Amino acid sequence: MKSTALQSNPLRLPWLISSFVVMLFSISVALAHFYGAEWQQPLAEEARIFWRTIFYVLALLTLPITNLLRHIFLRLNQTMPPLEPTNLERVVQTRYALTVSVSMLAMLFIGCLAATIFYLGDGFNTLHILTGVAALGVFLYRPKLNEYQQIHDALTLLTENEND
Repeated sequence: MKSTALQSNPLRLPWLISSFVVMLFSISVALAHFYGAEWQQPLAEEARIFWRTIFYVLALLTLPITNLLRHIFLRLNQTMPPLEPTNLERVVQTRYALTVSVSMLAMLFIGCLAATIFYLGDGFNTLHILTGVAALGVFLYRPKLNEYQQIHDALTLLTENEND
């Protein structure tokens, strides 16, 4: 029963991972709006500006680095021979879920930067901007059926060539 459910929707786990990340962003922003003033531990303005700048640079560098990592993961997923060629569907699902997980972890890093700078006394504007950048990353690196299908097709061809 479980394997047929996964085969009918192979992107279920990657979408659950992405949805969980978006839910964490929503909770973080909601908590900041409700309890932010109580939780903030403001830094001096000069120090806060310094850290805000560092966090913006880190957030903006994280997006292209994530894109590069995702590209590398997708190519490795297509070219590495599976250890279990008998259960190819599961191998493809596991590999693609790992690729999406790494991308979402990078977006969580940006979300953590947003929460941290807010905790250090910065305003809602920075919280919303950095969380928005992280949400944009979730959108850009969301699970895509064509990527999954490319991995599946490449591994199918690879295993057929090994069997010949």
